[in-house]
Amino acid sequence: MPFTTLKIKYDKCTKCTSLCLSRTQVVFGSGNPKAEVVFIGEAPGATEDKKGIPFCGMSGKILQELLAAIGLTREDIFITNTILCHPQDNRNPSKEEVENCRERLNQLIEIMQPKVMVTIGNFATERILNQKGITSLRGKIITTKINGKEIKVVPVIHPASYLYSGRNPIMFENMKKDFQTIATVIKETKFQKSLSDF
Repeated sequence: MPFTTLKIKYDKCTKCTSLCLSRTQVVFGSGNPKAEVVFIGEAPGATEDKKGIPFCGMSGKILQELLAAIGLTREDIFITNTILCHPQDNRNPSKEEVENCRERLNQLIEIMQPKVMVTIGNFATERILNQKGITSLRGKIITTKINGKEIKVVPVIHPASYLYSGRNPIMFENMKKDFQTIATVIKETKFQKSLSDF
């Protein structure tokens, strides 16, 4: 299934009754559909719901700053969320909502075949790695199998946590370190790819 077909398929998704009522639109994702690096967040916030772009609010500004620190822009990666619709009052997604969006995320990964995935926060990390506790998992390089293919996953703290902390400078330094880890993984996978070309 081509990328655009998948996007059209989910543009009018009605699997989650409460999300259909709270969303303005489905926020499928943004960035480069051919990217080898995919970032997965939790759910669209109110700003993302209005604009139709994930991470376009305050959290997005922090994310862009962290990307810039490792020489990346949003055009170099693809960003999506664990669920595609804005939950009312920014509540956490329910297990049923995450399950309803499972097939879509698996299909996206199958189409894009990323070499590196970055899970932002607890919900994305648990969804991809089936592990809880972002504070103990953050910045680690974890190899997992999705759709039968090995993918390197780096869990990171959600920028919203940094904002809620009152912009704790120690937390931000840790976030920058985790993004350096992402840069290292990207370089390693590119090096391995170039070797396989011989």
